[in-house]
Amino acid sequence: MQAPYPRLRALLRAVGDAPYEADEAGDVRFRLLDQDGREQWMRLDEIPLPSSVPAAWPRL
Repeated sequence: MQAPYPRLRALLRAVGDAPYEADEAGDVRFRLLDQDGREQWMRLDEIPLPSSVPAAWPRL
């Protein structure tokens, strides 16, 4: 998938076709493997990205 923004492109690569679920608060979590190969349920803002990916814009 082609995305014009480096951070979005990295998140799309990380998530891929991973299963996801929404909780009662409406937070969507993706089932991904952590660095040790264990399954973790993570929100987009919890997914570790390479240091070469630009930081997120600060929230106002």
